Amino acid sequence: VVAPCMNNFMIAQRFDDAQQDGSALDDTIDYVLTLRMRPVKVKLRLLARPGSDLRYVLVHRQT
Repeated sequence: VVAPCMNNFMIAQRFDDAQQDGSALDDTIDYVLTLRMRPVKVKLRLLARPGSDLRYVLVHRQT
């Protein structure tokens, strides 16, 4: 489960695909957070490993 603003093919789907493939996920993508706020450009690092129930999203705000 991810935040509503990240529940899409760019983010949530990557976690689902990695879990189904049994592969590790370590991707960094450019993204714009927009839900209920003014748009904010960020870099997201998506992390997950096979066999773990934990998934991580690191957010780095771009200036």
